[in-house]
Amino acid sequence: MKMMKAKCKMIAAAAMALMLVACNSEEPTPGGEAMRDAPRFSATIAGAATRAYNTVWEAGDEIGISGDSYANVCYTTGGNGSFAPKDEGGKIYFQDNNEVTFTAYYPWNDLADGTTITADTWGQAEQKMFDFLWAQATGSKADPDVAFRFAHRMAKVVLTVKCGDGVGYDEVKAAVLSLDCFKHGGSFNTATGTAEATENESAMWEFAGNTENEAYNAPLENDDEKQTVSYTLIFFPQTFDAALPFTAELPGKQAFNAKLDFTAANAEIDLTDAKNEWVAGRQYNMGVVLNKTGITVEGCTIMPWEEVNVGDIDAQ
Repeated sequence: MKMMKAKCKMIAAAAMALMLVACNSEEPTPGGEAMRDAPRFSATIAGAATRAYNTVWEAGDEIGISGDSYANVCYTTGGNGSFAPKDEGGKIYFQDNNEVTFTAYYPWNDLADGTTITADTWGQAEQKMFDFLWAQATGSKADPDVAFRFAHRMAKVVLTVKCGDGVGYDEVKAAVLSLDCFKHGGSFNTATGTAEATENESAMWEFAGNTENEAYNAPLENDDEKQTVSYTLIFFPQTFDAALPFTAELPGKQAFNAKLDFTAANAEIDLTDAKNEWVAGRQYNMGVVLNKTGITVEGCTIMPWEEVNVGDIDAQ
């Protein structure tokens, strides 16, 4: 009797061991995976945790991730650069031991039209809706940390307006500013990361001091010490046939015109291949001086894409 009990225990132990081996050897399937089989997503740009619109992620920011059999899965962050699925039921898992190439973009969109997002950059008050980012990275079960290094796919223009002869700081802050002859509409391909202007050239567009459509007013930063106002504009990359018409209307309806050209700035990087264009990922810093007799354009330089204070929207 004792021998039979011993044999039973041995058989039960062997069966348990076989079950454990079987469980460990099974390929995981979505919904029942171990944590080690899920990628751990993080996002950086230029070596710093970032968000498209500024240089830090905000809690609730969403990116779309695709890879393997998954497409446009929404992941969100608490603000620290690490991302988790917005819907736990839609979590991404490695399906086998092979390396997987993932792509990601910001901001997330339901992509009703496939892989393309369309946008209109006239509404500069809501830049975070079209300040597109894109990245690609790899991961596997053996190396599940997927670190996206996002790149800006739009172009940024920071226009700093200064006081000149006969023009005071209050007049600079109240000036109505317009830009013309660029394409304000376009599309962003979330699969390739390509942003391009697709619409016809704009009519004269007021981006500062626009009282009829305040959504057009660009984010600004007042520097009371230097008595300047800097406007941050985000556009689709595009090439121009001629310099862009720029108009400043001072209080009292006195208006002056100038031409903005970006060829010399691009020559710092592109040398003899430089064109008058806005290149994806570049920030163009340009200064203009408002005088009672006209506008002086101080030139343009290319700088790293930087954060700006966007607390103010009105040009007042």
